[in-house]
Amino acid sequence: MSRSWHVQLAIFWIATSWLATGLFIAPAVSGHEPKFQRLGVNFLFMALLVIVVGSLAGQWFGIMQKLGFVQNFWLGHQGYEYVDIGRFWQIFLLIGLFLWLFLMGRAIWPALKRGTDGSPAESRHLLALFLISSIAIAAFYGAGLMWGRQTNLAIAEYWRWWVVHLWVEGFFEVFATVVIAFLFVRLGLIEIKRATGQVLFSTIIFLFGGIIGTFHHLYFSGTPTSVMALGQLLAPSK
Repeated sequence: MSRSWHVQLAIFWIATSWLATGLFIAPAVSGHEPKFQRLGVNFLFMALLVIVVGSLAGQWFGIMQKLGFVQNFWLGHQGYEYVDIGRFWQIFLLIGLFLWLFLMGRAIWPALKRGTDGSPAESRHLLALFLISSIAIAAFYGAGLMWGRQTNLAIAEYWRWWVVHLWVEGFFEVFATVVIAFLFVRLGLIEIKRATGQVLFSTIIFLFGGIIGTFHHLYFSGTPTSVMALGQLLAPSK
């Protein structure tokens, strides 16, 4: 139980930190804060508090066997590490991520239309990567909804590792790289053309290793030995 709470709190903390960073960086990059942006951010923060408190309470009730099987799946603990929270809270979080994406998009859009830093074409490329990584963060959490309460373990495990490897360890890394590149450009430490190239190079490494590396987890899916070996070759060190 203690480990489950620690893992879930770590996920919320990491996700919240980077999502908050995105909400700060987007208007700073574009130089424009859309109308009612503050209201949207405050609403998103309150929704996050509801998800954190509600999901942790649901997990406690589920682990202490105070919920039935169906209620535990929807409101309690699903039994899968990194996607512990009940299905209702998963859906709630996914909606929150798309709300975050909406707030990010409306803040970035003016900069995408005009470019920044006196270099429109190159700036648009980096801004496009910023927006694409934001879309991936919102969309790929949806992989955690691809199984049901009675889905075969092999299928559930397959989609769970999409969340762990691609959402947590893949697209958040791309997003973080783009954010750091913007910070370095604004500090005058690196040219935007060089920053764009480095972000693209890093993204290729992250996703090439992360997507194929996911295969080393598919022990229960009847995966051929050669595919598992390839996944292990490109998997991150444990």
